[in-house]
Amino acid sequence: MDSIGPRTSPQPVTNGGGAAQSEPQHDLSQVLQALEAIYDSRSSNDTRKKASAYLEQAKKLPEAPSHGFTLAIDRAQPPALRHYGLSMLEYSIKYGWEDYSIEQGDALRDYVIQLAQAISEEDPVYLRNKVAQLWTEVAKRSWGAEWMDMDERLVGLWQSSLHHQAVVLYVLETLSEEIFTREDPTAGLRGKDLGRACVDIFLPAAVLAQHLPDRDTNLNVKFGEDGWLKRLCDLLSWCLANDFQNNERITTCAVKTLNTLRAAVAWVMLPGIAATQIIEHVCKALAVPVVAIQQAAVEVLYAISCRPHLQDDKAFVDIVCPMFTPGTVALFREVYSWTLADMDVHDINEQKYSLCKKLAELAASLGSFIEQKPQLIPEGSDIPGMLNLFFDMLRNPSLVVSIPVLHCWTKLLRSRIVRESEVVNQMIGGLLETCCSRLVRYEALPEDSDDVTLLFLNEDIDTFPERHAFLGNYRRYCEDVVEVTVRRTPIEAMQHIFGQADTLFQNLYNGNPPFQAQYFHKHSTPVLRVDAQVTVINAALRGYLKWLSTQGSDPQKDDHDRNAMQDAIEQWCRQLMNSRFEDPEIARKVVQLLVTFSTKALPESSAFALSLLEYILNSHLPDNPATPTYSDAVKDLERTCSQEMSKLAMMFADEFMGVYDELERKINSILSAQTDDDRQRMAFSGFLFIIVHRCTIIDQETREARLRQMLGTVKEAWQNDEFSQSLSSFGSFCEMLGMSQLPDFFSAHSFQRVQDWSAQSLDGEGQAMQASILERSQHLPLRLTKTLLAASTEKLRDGSPNYETALVLWSEAIPSILPNLLQLISHAQAFNNIENWAHLPEEFQFVIKKVLTDRFWQAGISTESRDDFFARVSGSKSTFEGFASTVRGTVRQIRESSYYILYSLTRFRDFFYGIPDLPVPLSQSLFGNAHALSAHHLSVLLSVSTQLIEGCPGHLRAHFLPPMVAGLFRELDRKVTTEWDAINKVISESGQNDNLSDEMKTESILRQLTYSAVTLVSSLMNFQRPGKSKGQKTKSQSMSEFIMATPEVLEPIFLFCKNTIHVRDTRCVTLVVRVLRSLIPWFREKSQIREFYCIDILQAAITSLHEPYFVDCQKELALLIAAIILLDEDIPRSIIMSLPGMPDKTYRVDRKLSQLRGANQNTALQRSIVLDLLSSVRGMSIQEQGRIERPKPRKSTIKEEYMTVDPTPTIVRGTSPGLAGIADMFGQD
Repeated sequence: MDSIGPRTSPQPVTNGGGAAQSEPQHDLSQVLQALEAIYDSRSSNDTRKKASAYLEQAKKLPEAPSHGFTLAIDRAQPPALRHYGLSMLEYSIKYGWEDYSIEQGDALRDYVIQLAQAISEEDPVYLRNKVAQLWTEVAKRSWGAEWMDMDERLVGLWQSSLHHQAVVLYVLETLSEEIFTREDPTAGLRGKDLGRACVDIFLPAAVLAQHLPDRDTNLNVKFGEDGWLKRLCDLLSWCLANDFQNNERITTCAVKTLNTLRAAVAWVMLPGIAATQIIEHVCKALAVPVVAIQQAAVEVLYAISCRPHLQDDKAFVDIVCPMFTPGTVALFREVYSWTLADMDVHDINEQKYSLCKKLAELAASLGSFIEQKPQLIPEGSDIPGMLNLFFDMLRNPSLVVSIPVLHCWTKLLRSRIVRESEVVNQMIGGLLETCCSRLVRYEALPEDSDDVTLLFLNEDIDTFPERHAFLGNYRRYCEDVVEVTVRRTPIEAMQHIFGQADTLFQNLYNGNPPFQAQYFHKHSTPVLRVDAQVTVINAALRGYLKWLSTQGSDPQKDDHDRNAMQDAIEQWCRQLMNSRFEDPEIARKVVQLLVTFSTKALPESSAFALSLLEYILNSHLPDNPATPTYSDAVKDLERTCSQEMSKLAMMFADEFMGVYDELERKINSILSAQTDDDRQRMAFSGFLFIIVHRCTIIDQETREARLRQMLGTVKEAWQNDEFSQSLSSFGSFCEMLGMSQLPDFFSAHSFQRVQDWSAQSLDGEGQAMQASILERSQHLPLRLTKTLLAASTEKLRDGSPNYETALVLWSEAIPSILPNLLQLISHAQAFNNIENWAHLPEEFQFVIKKVLTDRFWQAGISTESRDDFFARVSGSKSTFEGFASTVRGTVRQIRESSYYILYSLTRFRDFFYGIPDLPVPLSQSLFGNAHALSAHHLSVLLSVSTQLIEGCPGHLRAHFLPPMVAGLFRELDRKVTTEWDAINKVISESGQNDNLSDEMKTESILRQLTYSAVTLVSSLMNFQRPGKSKGQKTKSQSMSEFIMATPEVLEPIFLFCKNTIHVRDTRCVTLVVRVLRSLIPWFREKSQIREFYCIDILQAAITSLHEPYFVDCQKELALLIAAIILLDEDIPRSIIMSLPGMPDKTYRVDRKLSQLRGANQNTALQRSIVLDLLSSVRGMSIQEQGRIERPKPRKSTIKEEYMTVDPTPTIVRGTSPGLAGIADMFGQD
């Protein structure tokens, strides 16, 4: 508060006084009518708007505080009118406080004190809470400065009645959270003073004297010796000693007391918790059979267990170990058992179930202490009882209850002391059994399944993305337990797991009909059982390999055990290869598992590898095109077999070279029976290439000659004159693919007149054209080139002999490939550019746009299941929609295959990046038509561009990067800006009940594109601040230093960043703001970039700061604004002064800017000053928009830790308050 007299501020009146003489009285008789108009359902929107405007204006009147107090304290007035009176006081406190004199501030404070003293039990709870809120607002602004007796006032209220105590509890809880937890901007301005005051009044005087002997004792804010921690514990004891079960007021009081303790224990000195025996008091509350009290008690214990610095030995013994006493452990067990009594998934007791989940979180937190400090736990503690409780919680049918304890077990089993204890030894079998049984893919179970665990899962987690993330974490922890168990006792555990697997494979179809192709389902019960068992075996294999890596202390025994294990593994694998699986999905998983064993566990057993290769080559299953899902699964199996054979070839190239001729004959035999499978032919070519390339038993010259011969096919295909002629123009490109007649075909078949393409069947001509397009695309040299590039580079270290061989071979081929490859990319992107179809009538341009529109399924958005979507797509192949899918899919495949080839060529470093005339044509090819791509397709282009940019050798950056980076970011800026504008327009014009699922899908994809682009910026600009590496010699210029020194690269990146501050995605905005703030130290000197910061970026940041959407970015935005203000004294000030309402507050603005410059490196204070400075822009405060007032409901730890996913797309309707835009914001007419 400022001691200088007010300027244009409202004039509060002291109690009993009148309005300031210089101000006229305003008639407030219509306040009640205005309130009634707002709440009357018969009122028109126009009437409500006028009433709201009247009420808002009344809050700003000079005599508003006096009127507000008069209305609020008069019990004869209706509650709504009294509440409005409190809101008038609130407005004056929040937005006028700085402009009041000390006397006026005292008057406002007296109003609040009188209101708090005058509350009665008959007052509605919301009125009492509002009074308490006003108390905290005044406290944040004057306590410890002008207001020194607040603690005495609180104690006075405390001694009055239960409802007065409720006000005190609200004040104490809110101050604790807003000063220490929420980083409230108002509290942040006085954070140090308020923090010291809170420490003084909460802790007993004896604790302060003992642990803070050097503190400033002149603060004089404390009243009495006890402190609020002790008073809270005493009140809790009083509640528990009285009739809390039958008296709701006492129960409520106990819960509020515990909530206040929860807020306090998050920050008070740890000795204070021990000295006031909070643990003991709270455990007594946990023992009472009232769920609300028990829930609040567990919250307090959990808050204590999450405190940092509990690793300190004394704090651990004093605070954590009391929770391990036999009595407390028995209490935890009793409460947990009590919650299970009503745990019926068909009739859940929500309160008890919530308590059960929170108790599991507490148990997991305490378990982490057992893992970290088992040696400090006193004798007499019931650790076996605690571990048994953990074991029972793990087996809870609800995975949400189980997961924190499961996570805890993954840590406990890594502690030697815990792992080797007798009680854990007895649990190992049960732990393994539980984890193995829960590796089933619950998300793939039928929706009508009666599995109890699945029913709980559906009850707990609504959205598919969160469920997917949660189950992924749960499976990972189960695998961890299996892995740790096998590592500890490999022989016994592997025998047990192999025995489980044998039983499964021998009884695969027990209770189910034998396999029939026409009834194939990717998630059938046998498939899910095999999938779970394979997951267990893979986890066990990881544990076995880690056990192998630790051998050596006893060589003789180690060799014996290792040989025994390898013999057992190979015997089991050979036994499995004796089985033939007709289900392609099961066969695929078995092949993958066997290859993993061969390459990881049996790398020295070439005989087994040869047997496995023969098994894979004979794993072919007959195709059945009449059953599309089965046919697709067979193709998946063939692709997997090809990939797994390549893995074997990389590991056993010499052994396979010994039977190369035989392999070639076998492969030719297989291919002769599959004349139409070009993909399989290419895969086999890659397999044979790997064998020749990686083997060491033939001389280098012979090897290179054979490899050069294999690559000759690729070079010839790219240099083919007919192929080159086909790429000479966009028209010839379409002709090559059989698409030049598309407009005539669409016209002849009246595509423009058919609404539902998926319902219209293709005739014979259409199916022939569809087949022709597919067949022609197969003749392009893309697949063979991709296959041989992958075979040449996969799993090779740069500089290795095989890498050098590949380098020599491909350096000869690159000049032959690139010219036509760039043309292919350019035409494949131009296909999506509607300008290339502008010669068509408008109705056929619409058909082309529809053809180019992809069909998507997206988790959490699409209304059908993923399997139903794929079934629908698969079933529409012979329809108009299927034809359109073939057209766009063929062009997309050409594009993305070409991208992959480009990416693969980057492995050859200078031979690719150093080509003299490559950068500009490459940039034109990639980005010339990029604006025509959808956000999804542009994401793919962004991915390959990122690889091209980041892979560029340092000495070639100046040659290669400028056209690439500039071209990429110009297109990203163009696409991101226009797409977000389009989405925002659709949303703003939509009605509340409009179905916006398509827009939600588009928005979701756009979010991912934007985030990927922002992540690239962050990666490129990731460097140390100037001066950090002073005196250190660096070998070469970093990527970020190159960009900063190259204006043609830096400019488009900065323009993209500035425009991204406006996109409606908090994750992207937060990241880009952090990047921009991190770069500011580089622009201390005057420059165009510094001016760009001070004008354009500052305006963008202020605009977003005051958009309701960006609530979660406000802290980051405020810090960016603060950093820009500190960058230049004049320009940012002029920008701020141009904001609405600021010209009348010159003194206040200058004072705040001065405070900001004096804040040094205190970012929390800088943030608070900026938020306070800009709080009333356009007369609309951040707090009024509901952003920094009351906290959101606390997100549960389980949800935060185990269900975190990329933010799901949301559609924000055009109903949220917002600002008119940058022109209005900055005073432009």
